[in-house]
Amino acid sequence: MSIARLFSAALTAAALLLSPLGNEAQAQAYEAHLPADLATNPDLCALVPCAEVFPGAKSFSQRKGQPPYVEAYGEADPQQPGKKTLLGYVMLSTDITDTPAYSGKPVITLIGMDARGRYVGVKVLKHSEPILLLGIPESTLVNFNNQYLGKSVTDQIEVGPSRPDENILGLDAISGATVTVIAQNQVMQLSGSAVARQVGIIEPTRRDPARFVTSGRPYRWDELVKMGAVQRLRVMPEQLGLERSAEPFIELWFGDLNHPDVGQSLLGKSGFATLRSRLKDSEQALFVVRSAGIESFKGSGFVRGGIYDRIQVKQGADAFTFRDLDSFNLYGLEAEGAPRYSES
Repeated sequence: MSIARLFSAALTAAALLLSPLGNEAQAQAYEAHLPADLATNPDLCALVPCAEVFPGAKSFSQRKGQPPYVEAYGEADPQQPGKKTLLGYVMLSTDITDTPAYSGKPVITLIGMDARGRYVGVKVLKHSEPILLLGIPESTLVNFNNQYLGKSVTDQIEVGPSRPDENILGLDAISGATVTVIAQNQVMQLSGSAVARQVGIIEPTRRDPARFVTSGRPYRWDELVKMGAVQRLRVMPEQLGLERSAEPFIELWFGDLNHPDVGQSLLGKSGFATLRSRLKDSEQALFVVRSAGIESFKGSGFVRGGIYDRIQVKQGADAFTFRDLDSFNLYGLEAEGAPRYSES
């Protein structure tokens, strides 16, 4: 598992402010009223316009699966009377993830995906992003979402420039709404992959649980670095298209706190025990500290309850962002030789 850097193109003044579509229907998405039983009614497509995100579909199933999705059907199969042709799937993002955007609330999105895993339609049903009303037309979010059409759930998609050497497909950001689109990208990928795994488009991810070999002794900082248990990320201004400087844009140290030897070396025995007591069985812990640099790893548009838009954890095709509600304060590093830091 490694920390991946996601510095938005908006920070380099290279983000593209997309032109509005002038779609009046989409202009009603800000704090739109949705049916009270949207999360529970088995007939999702009786409540929301599934046909708009799956052009050509003639009918839709009721919700099925866990997390839920809807099957989209075409004409009846002439070879099998009474059986409809499966075209693909429709999903409601909040059935799968509650990833918050800038406002701290999710962008509720209806997504269509064909039977091969290609996105065929995206519609925002409701959002709470005031930033999309104050100088940025709401239709820019429509344009942003349209970039997914034709792309596959198996593609590695990030906000920012494409990186063909890493098989990364880039999306044009919305200048001034960086947090919103980073959150929306995670919503799209989490939703699509969750359904794709259920229906067999993507092989289910199977990972054996970690089995730690422990020595029981504390490690110095330099030993942890040599082992790779602690690593550094140093980003200079010129790497982001800014004026060259001797001071880094940001310098981070990060590492995995789950191994008992590593966790106890970094936090001390009592600190590690306290951390473990606060984690649920399925949760893992990482630490991130800023030891130098002019910028915060939380991001330029960070608000309480929002996401940290400059860091992600990536494991294979899975990517995870974080918000302040996922974090604990780190008051000190116990390992001998650990650097001083100003943010953690």
